Amino acid sequence: HPGLNEETLLSIAISDVLAIIMRPDTQDYQGTGVTVEVAQKLGIERLQLVVNKVPLTYDLDLVKQDMERTYNCEVAMVFPHSDDLMALASAGTFVVHYPDHPITQKYRELTANLIQ
Repeated sequence: HPGLNEETLLSIAISDVLAIIMRPDTQDYQGTGVTVEVAQKLGIERLQLVVNKVPLTYDLDLVKQDMERTYNCEVAMVFPHSDDLMALASAGTFVVHYPDHPITQKYRELTANLIQ
């Protein structure tokens, strides 16, 4: 759920890597900004954004550049909206059902980036 409660702050404070998942909409911008600011003040060295559910009409590279400029931190991955992912409706693990899907490849890239 949104917000920075005590558990969230503790989790951020002890993180080696922090990936903040956000959507490209105004509702998420303020909360993401607060979370990024707190993480930076806590000295989190590997702070990255993951932008999720980006409309297919958006240029993903421009979204990445805009978010990096806005929040002054790295964007690890930008995920476009996926009808296939939405259709699964939490009925299983997406990468198992769609092992060759472009979104699955992006999940693999993100995972490799986060664990390096």
